[in-house]
Amino acid sequence: MSSDKAESRAAGEQFVRGRLTWGIYGLVGYFAYLETVLGPLMPFLRAEHGYSYTVASLHFSAFASGGVIIGLLGDRMTGLWGRRTSLWGGGAGMAAGAVLLAASPEALGTILGALFMGISGSLLLITTQSVLSDRHGRHGAAALVESNAAASACAILASLAVGALASSVLGWRAALFLPIPVLVLLAIRFHAEPLGDIRGEERPEHEQSPMKLSLRFWACLGVVSLGVAVEWCVTYWGAEFLNEGAGLGRSEAASALSVFLAAMLTGRLLGSRLTRRLTSTTLLVLTLVVALAGFPVFWLSGAPGLNLLGLFVTGLGVGSVYPLAISAGVAAVPKGKTEVATARLALGASGAILLAPFLLGALADHAGIGKAYGIVPPMLLAAVLLMLVVRRSSP
Repeated sequence: MSSDKAESRAAGEQFVRGRLTWGIYGLVGYFAYLETVLGPLMPFLRAEHGYSYTVASLHFSAFASGGVIIGLLGDRMTGLWGRRTSLWGGGAGMAAGAVLLAASPEALGTILGALFMGISGSLLLITTQSVLSDRHGRHGAAALVESNAAASACAILASLAVGALASSVLGWRAALFLPIPVLVLLAIRFHAEPLGDIRGEERPEHEQSPMKLSLRFWACLGVVSLGVAVEWCVTYWGAEFLNEGAGLGRSEAASALSVFLAAMLTGRLLGSRLTRRLTSTTLLVLTLVVALAGFPVFWLSGAPGLNLLGLFVTGLGVGSVYPLAISAGVAAVPKGKTEVATARLALGASGAILLAPFLLGALADHAGIGKAYGIVPPMLLAAVLLMLVVRRSSP
């Protein structure tokens, strides 16, 4: 029996992490590092190029726009090219975008680099989600939460790398090049692993027919969007808030953002264990309530120690929202439609990254970064209300 079939059969009975699973975790971490690094390096990019908050926000919006494109077309692209090309081609394209962002002396070039990172990275991400969901079946929630724990660990590394490298002779740009050798090593070790491809032309006719998505799926997509909006408002602008609102220096603020990312990692590790005892919907309610309790302390305290405490509690709560809502959304669609579900969920997540940090940045230009963060509590409350819809419509 091949390792692919053995892992699939074992995954149906218990949660087993085979070679492919570990390789996917590595690729999710690679994606998360390059996605997250835009936030901690933004103070340095703004200082060097003189970007306003609004222009700086365009980088985040460009990255998210790439995700929107993939959210609309990703399932067709994966069906046409296959999962292998989507996975490794997406990883290579993300590296190319990072190089363009680092090398360009003009805003147009840096924004285009972020856009290319978003398109390629989102194609990589939806493929990893499809592979893990199909491979682990009813344990898909645990696999997705664990992959996002790997993402959080690499996001912490991104924050620390920017702070450390910016203070060294290498400069902040070196933080963009750091993960590229890792991608090469992952490709050498895991490129040949079977991914369970089902090409569009190979699907049974009844699986190619249009699919009406349920209310439960759309509510899950709403929770994904709101959770991602909160996560990236803090990730992208948290360093600026700690710099201007809490009085930390740029390098200190970039490093201090790792508190939020470490809390997200902790929340995802706890969430992975709790998925075996509680339903995803119950866990989502709990995590949203924790985030709702922590954010006002981060936002309003005015003392660096309390700011960081609130930042940690917020991260602890919001950390598992995205993977749990993705898992609940995938579970709400028929078997064989995983790519469709992950692409539409990616559309919701990318749309949130496109709009929320840009809105916060635009508000910060007019009212200051502190007042701009007032958009976050209503988003958390709306996510709780949507979870009530999901719970009522759960089978």
